[in-house]
Amino acid sequence: MGELKVYYGWARIGNVRKKRALSVVFENDRMGCRSDRGQRCLRTIQDTVFERCQTNEEEKEGKQQNRIFTEYSLFFDEKPINGSLERCLLVNSDADKNNVSKDMSERISEALRNAFLFSNPEYKEPYSQLELKFE
Repeated sequence: MGELKVYYGWARIGNVRKKRALSVVFENDRMGCRSDRGQRCLRTIQDTVFERCQTNEEEKEGKQQNRIFTEYSLFFDEKPINGSLERCLLVNSDADKNNVSKDMSERISEALRNAFLFSNPEYKEPYSQLELKFE
């Protein structure tokens, strides 16, 4: 495992961002990311819920970048997620499957789920046509 980190959280909504999204931020440069300015920047981007160390492959890609962070977002209300928290967490787990163990992936999903449900207490999973309910 490398020295650089990956931060998982929910994007902060504000003047720049208008849509809810799951945000995954990768460090590219340890010195810039861990400085006060870098951490302040990270706090304006997302509400961090979970962090882990990058794998060696992820770290190689990060060192080639010219910025201190790289962010990937899964927009909550757009396709293919369509407002489904479980679908959002599944897509994120699938994206991480080559770099994260199954146990770690479950811990990340649980932390993201708990944080989302804490900030959105009235949330209900949208109706899915594939769901069958027998009574």
